[in-house]
Amino acid sequence: MGDPGRWGVPVRRGLPTHFVALAVLVLAIAAAGALLARASLGGVARSVDALFAPLGGAAGQPSSGPQALGAPHGDGLPTPIVLGYYEGGAGGAGYQSLVQDAHLLSGIVPDWYTVWANGSITGQPDERVLAYARRHDLWVFALVQQNQFGGAVLGPLLESPLASRRAMESMLALCETEGYDGVNLDFEGIPPKDRRAYTSFVAQLSALFHSYGYYVTLSVPAETQDEPQNSWTGAYDYRALGRAADLVMVMAYDQHYAGGSAGPIASTAWVQQVANFAARTIPPARVVLGIPLYGYDWGGSSTAQGLSFAAFRQIALQHGVQPTVQDLVYWQDGVRHIAYYEGLADFESKVRLASSYGLRGVVLWRLGLEDPSIWNYLSGP
Repeated sequence: MGDPGRWGVPVRRGLPTHFVALAVLVLAIAAAGALLARASLGGVARSVDALFAPLGGAAGQPSSGPQALGAPHGDGLPTPIVLGYYEGGAGGAGYQSLVQDAHLLSGIVPDWYTVWANGSITGQPDERVLAYARRHDLWVFALVQQNQFGGAVLGPLLESPLASRRAMESMLALCETEGYDGVNLDFEGIPPKDRRAYTSFVAQLSALFHSYGYYVTLSVPAETQDEPQNSWTGAYDYRALGRAADLVMVMAYDQHYAGGSAGPIASTAWVQQVANFAARTIPPARVVLGIPLYGYDWGGSSTAQGLSFAAFRQIALQHGVQPTVQDLVYWQDGVRHIAYYEGLADFESKVRLASSYGLRGVVLWRLGLEDPSIWNYLSGP
């Protein structure tokens, strides 16, 4: 966390702003195109690089040349990058995964903060988690989300220059005080009419953050084509956002969601369409493919219940089914259930898709829900 890397500017802890500005100028001149990255992903095993080597012929349109995974990029971020979304504090399943498998991760995206219509940000970090990430040289992008109230909050926020500026300055203050490498915006449910306002917000935030040596990353819903009027995805202009943000994390999951009909959370065919569209509209070196580590159990209510691998495994074994299957149908208390889980085979197919399209890497939603065998796969032979 204290290395020079992001934009060639060392992370500062408590330095006055005018010293920071001078450091940015001096180091930018000295670097002259040789921005420093953490050596080979920090603790990420070399076998991960092999997994992400471009696969000729796979997924239809594999990348080649300088934007292929494993090729150098001049933004100071690791290549390939393997990130994990993180929820909660220390002591739970997520923390156990982090402690056991940090050496296979480039960094984490902790979900600790919420933004509001007036630009205020609430929440606080778990210092134990943050300290662990620092000790193990993990990148940390603080997730700032609003996925509860959607347009009711995000519309007023994006349409008010004052509220927008307050939110940007609050995010910058978080990076300055907590030592984050940058932020991740998870703004869900933005009204389509605010498409330009969101793009402008991201561009302004990036300009501000880059002047201080921080990164702006985004979590965006999956798209297979640009539909500006779509009530869920219309506000996200992939092409424009890809020019402004440092990384765009495409949430390629919830193809079938908790409030809808039963089905795969992220079928390989659908994810291929998502990856193809993202790679055609955003520079692939800025795209990080989101991979789900969870499942759903539909039955008994209008909303499916989320499943971790442990929960799915227990249901499968209770009904005499091996937990290696992707889906199962069972009866409980006279109610028919259909459960789907994204297991190892699904995980492998998503990694290969990310590689074949030359994407920057993958981000996992979320640590603590996974089939433990994915870590064996990432660690390689």
